[in-house]
Amino acid sequence: MPRLLKLTAVLLVLLTVCSAGAVWAQGFQPPPPTPPGVSPYWTPAPGNPRVSYAPNIPSDLFWYGNHYYYYYGGYWYRGKSLYGRWRPVRHLPRGIYRLHRPAFKHGRPW
Repeated sequence: MPRLLKLTAVLLVLLTVCSAGAVWAQGFQPPPPTPPGVSPYWTPAPGNPRVSYAPNIPSDLFWYGNHYYYYYGGYWYRGKSLYGRWRPVRHLPRGIYRLHRPAFKHGRPW
């Protein structure tokens, strides 16, 4: 019986991981990080002046190393344009990890 429970748990984990991968593979795009008609006001982020953030935007949105980084729905996304093709990020650059708490609208997600 314990062996059956372990096998069931492993299968559930695999199913969950495969489902998440399928959603990413379909090209899920989060909603735009900026409200309509609002342009981000970029300023150096607390904790790392090489990272810029937009305090006038209600989303956790950052500009670093020629890419935008956007936190939405428990996941990080990266894009070359503010308006799209957001791709999921598995590992953030160290510059974003060094940011202080005030740089985030919803608290640090790690």
